[in-house]
Amino acid sequence: MRSLIILLLIATALGTGGCLTSPALDYSYSPEIKPAPGGLIPRPLRPGGEKDIRYIMLHAISDAAANPTSPYRLERIRAIFEGYQVEAHYVIDREGQIYRFVSDACLARHAGRGSWAGDPQLTDNMNRYAIGIELLGIGSAAEMEYVIGPLANGQVRAADRGYTPQQYAALDFLLEHLMQRYAIPPENILTHHQYDPGRKWDPGELFDWEQLRLEKARP
Repeated sequence: MRSLIILLLIATALGTGGCLTSPALDYSYSPEIKPAPGGLIPRPLRPGGEKDIRYIMLHAISDAAANPTSPYRLERIRAIFEGYQVEAHYVIDREGQIYRFVSDACLARHAGRGSWAGDPQLTDNMNRYAIGIELLGIGSAAEMEYVIGPLANGQVRAADRGYTPQQYAALDFLLEHLMQRYAIPPENILTHHQYDPGRKWDPGELFDWEQLRLEKARP
């Protein structure tokens, strides 16, 4: 009974924009979900409502192109969203803090062009069906050469590439509860690169699926 009550509280917080302010389940890490600095980004509702939420797409973002030695300031990430007219539902910082930028119920512009599973409904239309999660991270030197240019790429510190243990723990937590809330199967978790391999690299070769419980649940 106690576990059921806790699950219901978490589901309510994730769906209504509220924050998680206390330990949730008996996991090793239960991060608080905070509203994004500056508040939620207003976006249109999904046409089919909650039943449209069938996928989760993983991304990586940084300010390395403009600030390679200080690539993870959250205010700059929001400025990038605004400047490029994109956004994700969630951003996970290097310390594992989760920020909500767009309500789950709304369309976030994170997927762009692409295709998946031979389904024409998903072609160039994944924004309607997916929740987007951005990890603050930078890919390998080889991956980032064409993304941010050789000058900026050469200034990125090795410690700023890839992802931190805190981020994996937070992502694991967030995936678990989004999957439970929206009945999303493990095989419907994909990366931006998988959706658009010709243009997108993220989250890249440094992303370690083995750090997630999700990997054990995949068919």
